[in-house]
Amino acid sequence: MQFFIDHKYKKIHQRVHAGDKCGFVKTPIDKREFTDAENYVESLKDDRRYELCEYCQTVQIEID
Repeated sequence: MQFFIDHKYKKIHQRVHAGDKCGFVKTPIDKREFTDAENYVESLKDDRRYELCEYCQTVQIEID
C-alpha cells in the first residue's frame, strides 16, 4: 500500500484515497513524504503518535 505522510499535522493518508477533506493542502512540500514501507508507517503510529486520516481510509464520494 502507498502512503502519504503529513509531518506537519502528523497524519497518515492512503495515497489513492487522499483528497480535499484530508486537510493537507496547507502542509508545506518539505513536510510531505511518500512511502510504501508499512513498518515505517507503523513506527510513526506507535512511537511518534501519528494518526491515520479519518477521511482517506475509503474512497471519498460526494453527491450534490
